[in-house]
Amino acid sequence: MPTENGTLAGNGTPAENGARPRKVVVWQHDQARLQHDVIGLGDVQSDTVYGRLLVRSLTRAQLGLSLMCLAIALAVIASLPVIMALLPSARKVTVAGLPLTLVILGAGIFPVLMAVGWFYSRQASQLEARFIDLVDPVGRRLDA
Repeated sequence: MPTENGTLAGNGTPAENGARPRKVVVWQHDQARLQHDVIGLGDVQSDTVYGRLLVRSLTRAQLGLSLMCLAIALAVIASLPVIMALLPSARKVTVAGLPLTLVILGAGIFPVLMAVGWFYSRQASQLEARFIDLVDPVGRRLDA
């Protein structure tokens, strides 16, 4: 039966003193989200459509990074013959008894290639870290 203010208690009896009825919610272990309900690492391991999409996007990003670093390295290496062809007088210059072309090859190009390698390594590590965060972020792990 309703009370004066028209409310009923949670068990069908009238609420006392005009208090609102309380609804008790009990958590049950079978209602918890399981790992297969969360999109991410399981999709990559089980080879689902979403997992293949994630891996394909990582592969494309790595390919793009590789091609960019290759283009930079080729531009640096190919620039030496072009410069020497445009400036014939530079072929005759010597530094410490060595032709300028050898000095540039020995001391100019290798540090640039080392810098390109360092850049590639750093960017590849960041790509992998972003992929891992996307697939299996720490905040979303259910087993940890």
